[in-house]
Amino acid sequence: MKFYIESLHLWLNDGRKRSLTFLPNKVNVITGGSHTGKTAILDIIDYCFFASRHRISESIINENVLWYGLCIHVNDKVYTLARKAPTGAAISNDYFFSPIGDVPSGPPEKNIEDNALKILLSADFGIDQDVKIPFGGRVLRAGSRISLRYFLMFNTISQDIITHSEQFFDKQDQARYQEALPRIFDIAVGIDSVENILKREKRTELEQRLTRLQRRSAKTEESRGAFYTELAETTAKAKSYGLIPEADDAEESVAMLERMVVDGETGSDLFVSGRHEEISSELYQISRKLRGLRKFLGEYTHHKNVLLETADSLKPVEYLLTNHKDTVRTSVFFDIIEKLADGLREIKAETSRKTPLDSNISELIKSLESRREQLQRDFDALPSGAEAFENQKDKYIFIGETKAKLEIFAGGDQGVSRDYSAEIEDLEKQIGDLSVSSREDRQEQFTSVLDETIQDYISLVKIALGNYGDYRSAFNYKEKKLYLRKPKTAFIENVGSSSNHMFLHLFLFLGLHEIIMRNDGNHVAPFLIIDQFSRPYWGDDDNGGPADAQSPEQRPKMDIKESDVAKVNSALNLLNEFIDIATDMNKEFQIILFEHIKPRYWESLENFHLVEIFSDGNALIPPTPLE
Repeated sequence: MKFYIESLHLWLNDGRKRSLTFLPNKVNVITGGSHTGKTAILDIIDYCFFASRHRISESIINENVLWYGLCIHVNDKVYTLARKAPTGAAISNDYFFSPIGDVPSGPPEKNIEDNALKILLSADFGIDQDVKIPFGGRVLRAGSRISLRYFLMFNTISQDIITHSEQFFDKQDQARYQEALPRIFDIAVGIDSVENILKREKRTELEQRLTRLQRRSAKTEESRGAFYTELAETTAKAKSYGLIPEADDAEESVAMLERMVVDGETGSDLFVSGRHEEISSELYQISRKLRGLRKFLGEYTHHKNVLLETADSLKPVEYLLTNHKDTVRTSVFFDIIEKLADGLREIKAETSRKTPLDSNISELIKSLESRREQLQRDFDALPSGAEAFENQKDKYIFIGETKAKLEIFAGGDQGVSRDYSAEIEDLEKQIGDLSVSSREDRQEQFTSVLDETIQDYISLVKIALGNYGDYRSAFNYKEKKLYLRKPKTAFIENVGSSSNHMFLHLFLFLGLHEIIMRNDGNHVAPFLIIDQFSRPYWGDDDNGGPADAQSPEQRPKMDIKESDVAKVNSALNLLNEFIDIATDMNKEFQIILFEHIKPRYWESLENFHLVEIFSDGNALIPPTPLE
């Protein structure tokens, strides 16, 4: 990410415009005495970047300003954004924005909504709807959008924390920022990426779905057992009352119970007692038909046998016709013989041919016998000793209860019978296909690289650290704090003095920004605002320290050690060296430094740029012409 502040603008209520100009890839110094407005510049920059509350001094500064504005360079674009001055403690939501960096000569006018401007700048910081809070807290909700203001915690070392022994980041007295720091730290420094976060969120979602399915599957197995237990009890009870016959499986049992309910509601008498009568009646009718058919068939067979016997008794007629010459004939001989011969021929014809009656009767008997066998099996399957209801009311109450159970079974049957194995297998495959980098491994790697980077800074200023010059960097990832470790031990030293704490703050922030630049980070802007790191040595002295005292007599009164001057020079050289490190990486980095020391301390440092000296009446709010 590319970023630097080109200029800061204050539109005063007397019509004048106060401007300060900064250079990229430089340590921009504003120096001067106390109460001249140096620290207010940090508060003004913070206010322009959507602060929800402000710390701008009402006296002198805010009471004289109508609008505050910044001209910034972001990723090869130039923007001007301005915000109307607060009224007392109440902030303003009136913003002016120029996408080409135009700076109005007079007070700006509102031309954009704050949310629209936030979205626009957030996109330049690589923050979109996909970048969300990974886990929630008391104030921040998980899944809520990350504000670009959270990343600005990496861009300031205010006078409140420059020498703090416990806090290394600004705004940690506010719960919102206190919770935000551990939640955005990995994204800011490159431990994690948006792509990896989205994959992790997707995997978490899939794992949650998998867990739900596995629980549902286990519950289904449990419900299936309960389902069939209840079904078996209801079926057994129905059988005991003689309402349904035996069934081969659960599905058939359900079908029989449903039929029982339907028949009970429609008044059909398909209960066992009625079924006994129905089958018995049909068996009786079939038996009667069979008896009648068999009797008829017997008589028909007997008739044919009689005909055959008659045919046998008439066989002599054929002989007489053939041998009539040898017999004594009368006048009626031939008439009688012819009549008998005709009868014999008819009997032979009748007994020799098969009629449809023969086969039809046989088939009908077979069909009736088969039906009788089926009825007998159904009859045998009916309970022989069924319990009896006390009255019809009890019977229909049981039918109603069975109906209700069947409806519950029908409603839960999909869940009971559903097989989740294919869905579970598919989710497991999707989870396996998601390649998500381990944050824990990358956190360890980051800590190691950060300590290695900071160790180079420690070597540059080891003399200024005194007894701790040979100590090792020990960044505590969980606490987001930097400590010094005694060489070849695990012992963490309490460095004690505010001077050493000041150097620890510089080490940590410069180390973080170096790693962010090496990782081509696009969430943290490459600039750093430092407010008076020399305070541990000279406080807020207006005269700029002992080297600027006008006579030797003045120096003892100020009680400033020459070693403190060397420490300040070491810190200045460290900042100068960091700009060279950024340049060697083909990166640009801007430092804005508020101080009260004289320019002679950095005149030999090529990466320093004097913005202004606030002294002799010159201040952030200049005196009026009359004054």
